[in-house]
Amino acid sequence: MKKFSSSVLVAAAVLTGMAGCAQIKKPATQVRAAAVGLRFDQVGWVSLYAGEPCTPQIMFDFHGTRSTVWLAAPRRATDILTDAANKNQCVHILGKWRPGGQSNCSYVQVTSAELNR
Repeated sequence: MKKFSSSVLVAAAVLTGMAGCAQIKKPATQVRAAAVGLRFDQVGWVSLYAGEPCTPQIMFDFHGTRSTVWLAAPRRATDILTDAANKNQCVHILGKWRPGGQSNCSYVQVTSAELNR
């Protein structure tokens, strides 16, 4: 009976682990949205976007003083933001608000990203 019980526990643990891997990561809640076309100028931290974006351009979460904003960036800025995200460094972002593929989706198209020393 002891061998059967341990086998059931191992099987249950494996199935639980597989179920956790199968869960879809939900995107971070976008706290702040602004009218499309408005200028964005803030200092904060970035992280790589984890989840299914509402538009393929979104690659980063920007964590400012009051909100989380989704960011899309050109190649040069992407390199800076990826490095900052990996090293948990503060960045200064300039950009413009853009509409996403869905009505409740807006993001900032980065025009300039620099490390804030």
